[in-house]
Amino acid sequence: MKRHGEHSSELSPPSAVALWHNSVYRSYWIGAFVSFLGSWMQTVAQGWVVYEITNSKLLLGLLGFVGSLPTTLFSLFGGVVADRMEKRRLVITTQALFAVNAFVLAVLILTGRVEFWHIALIAALNGLVTAVDAPARQAMVMDLVGAQFVTVGVAMNSAAFNTARILGPAIAGKLIEMVNAGWCFMLNAVSYLGIIIALLRIPATPSRGPVDRLSMWSELKEGLIYVYRDGLLRSLVLLDCVLSIFAMSYTTLMPVFARDVLQVGKQGLGNLFSATGFGALMGALTLARVAGSVPRGKVVITAATGLCMGLTLFALSRSYLLSLACLVLVGGSAVSTLGSINALLQSLSPEHLRGRTMSLHVFALMGLAPFGNLLMGWIASQWTATSALVTGAVVCALAVGFTAARRDVRQLPAV
Repeated sequence: MKRHGEHSSELSPPSAVALWHNSVYRSYWIGAFVSFLGSWMQTVAQGWVVYEITNSKLLLGLLGFVGSLPTTLFSLFGGVVADRMEKRRLVITTQALFAVNAFVLAVLILTGRVEFWHIALIAALNGLVTAVDAPARQAMVMDLVGAQFVTVGVAMNSAAFNTARILGPAIAGKLIEMVNAGWCFMLNAVSYLGIIIALLRIPATPSRGPVDRLSMWSELKEGLIYVYRDGLLRSLVLLDCVLSIFAMSYTTLMPVFARDVLQVGKQGLGNLFSATGFGALMGALTLARVAGSVPRGKVVITAATGLCMGLTLFALSRSYLLSLACLVLVGGSAVSTLGSINALLQSLSPEHLRGRTMSLHVFALMGLAPFGNLLMGWIASQWTATSALVTGAVVCALAVGFTAARRDVRQLPAV
């Protein structure tokens, strides 16, 4: 599908600069960045408000579970919905729902009427909307930029997300301190207008004509069978799942390393997370830089190996500065690995199944995350936090080895 401004990009080598000349994608990126900024502000403020009105760590954990459960349960069906509907229109709808939910919470907080069940209910609703929104947005990148620029598009989206991840919490902290946490929710509601307006400017995807539809279950089964029978796609999705459970869950144990292992306290914990965010941003920019020049299979294998090494070194480190450096490596490697897998899943999937294929990516990263967090917490409670991370890194290294052993992965071209 060709978008306005795409022709000039197709004549250029796939780079972030060339893609930036695509006016449609440029508008979308700016809108997405503003939306990401608001979302990170709300994430920080939401935890603060819940702890302030309940003074309960248990309810904080329950809120996270309630918010992620609908995504776990329904993200695969969200992929079916993404394949049935025009993705642009679907994402406009989901972003509008996010905005309404944020506005409702803002009003409740600013008027002093908010209760825990209000926040929990809206968190669950947001999780349900995310189950549809995430597969559609992931699969839409190919429609926006074309196959040649899909890796650059994924990398630039990741750069927007991780830049907002650095700036959003800092802005939220100032707003909470100076005015009221409710304004974080209000600004988040307004921030969705950016991406909605950008999407409204994009021409609708031409209809493929009448299509005989199966039931939701049948179409879900069709997508799962297709991925399972395609050995390359199956390997990439399985690597996705292993990394989500055994590698990305390291963030759950960060407070343990900050307080008990490195003994750097709350400020040190914030710096550890910032190092991860900085590394993720650098990884996204690097991924955009090497797009089209380095074979994608080589990027996946190399970056995933770096992720395993970074996690192992962080787990064993007792030096604060070395730990910060390791987390920069972890953040950059994670984004490079997962971003490359994202781009490959999009480019290797047929258009009519792309939403369902990407729903597996979303399910792996978001749906399995709570189970990975639970598993790492259990291992740490039975032995040590160091043992948990080293165990996770070893399991991931084995998965990377099995993936690298596949000739079709090693021979993947640059994308």
